Amino acid sequence: MSCKNIFSVDCSTISCPSGALGAADVMTQDCSSDIKRSEVNSLVLFHPTLGTDPTSNWPTPAAVDFSIDNADTTDADQKQFFGRGSLGEPEAVTTVINDFREFTLTKEYTLTFTIFDIGGDTYDYMRKLECGAVVPLLLFTTVGGEMYGNSGGICPKSIQPSLILDEGNDAIKRWQLVIKWEAQTAPDAVTNPL
Repeated sequence: MSCKNIFSVDCSTISCPSGALGAADVMTQDCSSDIKRSEVNSLVLFHPTLGTDPTSNWPTPAAVDFSIDNADTTDADQKQFFGRGSLGEPEAVTTVINDFREFTLTKEYTLTFTIFDIGGDTYDYMRKLECGAVVPLLLFTTVGGEMYGNSGGICPKSIQPSLILDEGNDAIKRWQLVIKWEAQTAPDAVTNPL
């Protein structure tokens, strides 16, 4: 599946070189009231063709827009996985254009996510993801109370799960997912409705 993720800031609508960038939040040096905790704490995955798209009311999704049922075998409902993760700095694909200006063609975002609570069904679900034949669409949430994605969900270019079995007294069985997608901007952020 090939897709282009375009979030609410569409770079094609900004004209060069005089396009307005618009407003930014008012900031003061001594008071930072808009700081949010950033650790990714859940993934919401849904099948690209069989699944119900929970983002039809984006950018104001509500809990009633979601039908999360990890036990659903038809993939009509979304699956939500809790764990720990991060979204690192994207890798930019750039080219040099006139006057030696560097232009960003796209960015590749990489989200890593670790799931610790693994039953038999989750184990098999992750192994099916390893096959790579179906790549679900996704949204993700943070401990700071935000949900990231867009209408239609983020379309990844790959989801690579790996079973990790460490050694030692503190070793915990876990699945680590490496999820990659391309976009020109970071995903849209909304208040987490779940």
